[in-house]
Amino acid sequence: MRIAVPIALLLAEAGVSYASAWQTLNTTVGGRLRISAPIALPCFSQFGGVFNRVDDARCTTVREDWKTGTLRTNFPGAFMNLQSEACLSEPEDQCLVDNTVTPAGVPAKKAVCNQGSVPSFYIEITKASDVTAALKFAKEHKVTLSVKNAGHDYMTRNSGKHTLSLWTHNLQGMEYRDSFVPQGCKDNVGRVMIVGAGTPSGDAHVFADKHDSVILGPYSPTVAVSGGWLLGGGHGVLGPVYGMGADRVIEFHVVTPDGKERIVNACQHPDLFFALRGGGGSSFGVVLSATHSVIPRKPIAFADVHLPSNISSEVALEWIKLLVDESLEWGRQGWGGHVAGTYVTHFNPTSDYISDNGAKAQASFQRVTDFALAHGGTSNVAIYPNWLYIWNKFLLPLDTMQGGNMGMGSSRLIPDELFASEKGKNKLMSYFRSIAQLGFNPVNFYTPVTTPFTYQRLQDPAGFATQKLNTSLTPAWYRSLWHLQTIGSMAWNSSYEDRVKFVTDLTNSTVQLEAVAGPNAGTHFNEANPFMTGWQTSYYGRKNYEKLLNIKAKYDPANILTCWKCIGFEDKKDIASSRYHCQGKLQQDVYKNPGLKPSS
Repeated sequence: MRIAVPIALLLAEAGVSYASAWQTLNTTVGGRLRISAPIALPCFSQFGGVFNRVDDARCTTVREDWKTGTLRTNFPGAFMNLQSEACLSEPEDQCLVDNTVTPAGVPAKKAVCNQGSVPSFYIEITKASDVTAALKFAKEHKVTLSVKNAGHDYMTRNSGKHTLSLWTHNLQGMEYRDSFVPQGCKDNVGRVMIVGAGTPSGDAHVFADKHDSVILGPYSPTVAVSGGWLLGGGHGVLGPVYGMGADRVIEFHVVTPDGKERIVNACQHPDLFFALRGGGGSSFGVVLSATHSVIPRKPIAFADVHLPSNISSEVALEWIKLLVDESLEWGRQGWGGHVAGTYVTHFNPTSDYISDNGAKAQASFQRVTDFALAHGGTSNVAIYPNWLYIWNKFLLPLDTMQGGNMGMGSSRLIPDELFASEKGKNKLMSYFRSIAQLGFNPVNFYTPVTTPFTYQRLQDPAGFATQKLNTSLTPAWYRSLWHLQTIGSMAWNSSYEDRVKFVTDLTNSTVQLEAVAGPNAGTHFNEANPFMTGWQTSYYGRKNYEKLLNIKAKYDPANILTCWKCIGFEDKKDIASSRYHCQGKLQQDVYKNPGLKPSS
């Protein structure tokens, strides 16, 4: 469904005076400048008020695969989360189909498809010179850019109305090396994988296993391991032992906003290396590839304990209390993964838990196993031969229908100390009971337990405190145990009033999470409430934020690379701007809403 660019349409979009420049850009990038259309366009008879020919075959494919990552990551105008396709502030400005049925619904005969927040045009990036040409064009002609990789962003940063999108998904090369010396450095860092920006994590896991290695990656197979996941920090289920993706990245191949192609690591451009290790995508440059330190393959302990899905909210609260009681000790032992209202799924690669045929692992999960079995649930705690075996057998079958929803949440990193005392644990349980009273069913509770180096810092707090981590992540990541989330979803056809109410409720829950975690906590850049205030400190910590602003000014003084609440975003100027109308109007009206708690 890629479309070659008709120059007449470019003229209508950009103005006659830009015609030659657009044509030159298209030639420079090998004809890969194209119109970007919404994924559901083949299903509609009107596009922007103009007749559109319905394509039944393509529409059927879209409807059948509406929620699949394969469809959405491989189409430049599609995004995993619909808030990146719809203009949130203008509900009629979108091109969506009914996602409450499978296959997704057929639009009404007179339904109109509009562009929404889908970029107007895109360039399929295949090499550094494509990025250089786009950056030069954007600067000279004041064209706004956006950057899309796999399209998993929750925060609306990988799209943008009237933007020219740089689509990096097809940069999918991989290379393994037994030893590696970063450019400009002297020391060998050991085994690495050099992974293209668009490479899906599922492919990276298979490739790593072929080389007797494990690469730290996200939980979903379609998330790119060298894209926004990494640039926003990169949390994963093995993180409590091995750290975040940002902790393990060795080197970046990047084009900075001045159009220069750079190799960035701890020895050359160390300031930019700091920024790229957690400062977020679409801010400091367009990453072409990243070099990851990888781990020797070995057996892994796996615990997967489930309650029946039909338990009561009271039983779910009892279960959550048990998870709260056990989590600190699990962290000290090296476990990490996910906890939820009906299950716990954890992983442990430490030698203590893979050398005794699973006896220690089973003992660690005995209490939750007993609870689950007493309520008709199941328990599987065992040692498996390697990470890829677990990935293929237990994780991939869960990843079938992830996208095509307007899902949004808030999150907070919950400090270790809350799990270390009865007072702290009671505070957490009070939070769960309070949101249950507001209508949140604790059965639907879910949170990653993926914070970095939990094992090391709980085993040796004094020793860990002396380590220099040098990422731009909020320091709260390195003193927290849970990444506590509240997640909800807006209806695909929600009214503006519905959206204001949803975001108001979401922001109120953010305030509650902030109160639970305390003033020194933070949140995850990639999975936060897009409409929260105080994001600068929450995402990065104040000291890191000020440092990142200076680095942004050095490498992108003209602010060519911009996105919603990224480094360089100015609340007072940008929230009310036309560039961010699709988010800004909604935020302004939420903060005028009398239903919003004053403390927010």
